[in-house]
Amino acid sequence: MTKTQKIIIMGGGSWGAALTHQLRKNVALDCQILVRSQQTAADLATGHIRQLPEVIGLDNFQATDDARCLKTADVVYLVLPVSAHEESFKIINSFAPAGTPVVLCAKGLVSDPHKGGLFLPEYARHHLTGRPLAVLTGPSFADEVLRDLPTALLAASDTATLSTQIAAQFSASSLRLYQGSDMIGAALGGAVKNVIAIAAGICTGQGLGDNARAGLITRGLAETARLASQLGAESHTISGLAGMGDLVLSCSGPHSRNMAFGMALGRGEVPSGELAEGSHTVASLAHLAALHKIDVPITNAVDKLVNHGEDLQQIVASLLARPAHTE
Repeated sequence: MTKTQKIIIMGGGSWGAALTHQLRKNVALDCQILVRSQQTAADLATGHIRQLPEVIGLDNFQATDDARCLKTADVVYLVLPVSAHEESFKIINSFAPAGTPVVLCAKGLVSDPHKGGLFLPEYARHHLTGRPLAVLTGPSFADEVLRDLPTALLAASDTATLSTQIAAQFSASSLRLYQGSDMIGAALGGAVKNVIAIAAGICTGQGLGDNARAGLITRGLAETARLASQLGAESHTISGLAGMGDLVLSCSGPHSRNMAFGMALGRGEVPSGELAEGSHTVASLAHLAALHKIDVPITNAVDKLVNHGEDLQQIVASLLARPAHTE
């Protein structure tokens, strides 16, 4: 008889709930969401997701705010904002058994004074010594995953058995998981696309047209590829789900939080950056690129606007005035 695996999903937001919804289709898994407040646990226990009140009819979730649930975890999915990762790592180390794998599901970059920014696998290795790591990423809106619409994701790990294990855990779900070993490429693609999506939103908010937005997305992919080449990621990762796939989805319209953020900027409004991870990532990404002497004009333009208050029209004009190069 196959032993039931205990899966802990840290984070009860829309993406944490969406992954749990799919994982619990596998009868060999016992899935529980670890949250930070009793109210969130109570909401999930009645099948309600605060961030997506329009999604109804979900079965009740197993949820708790007691970190001792990690003591029996076979795998931990970390589905919290990047800003919460350091505290989450401490909790995992305090309660989860040694060697318990951790799957990184957020998309972003951590500021570092020496390296500009750290992608999540490198950051996690500093805090989770001895634990196998994986990155779960790809083009995915949580509400569609909760409605069981088909979605393709990448599970990347330098431990081949872990990426295989993750894929098997979702085998009964509406998610199709591809496996890879390039964790840096997977994390890089997920972080950079948020910044490019802000730029695409600005383009749309400014009324520059679909042609301009298509060109910007294409050059954003080239920017991502230059970063990948210099930082040791694989080119096929950037042309796949974690790179091009996620970039296209995030630049497709206001369904994307980062693009909605950029659209507000383009209209001259002051958007809330609470859920736009790219607004928190862009400074570290620009710093990282500068340290490695990587040309990232779109990233730098977004950084100037978001963090330095430079004039939007001047930024757009300077981008358009850049000399054309051989593609």
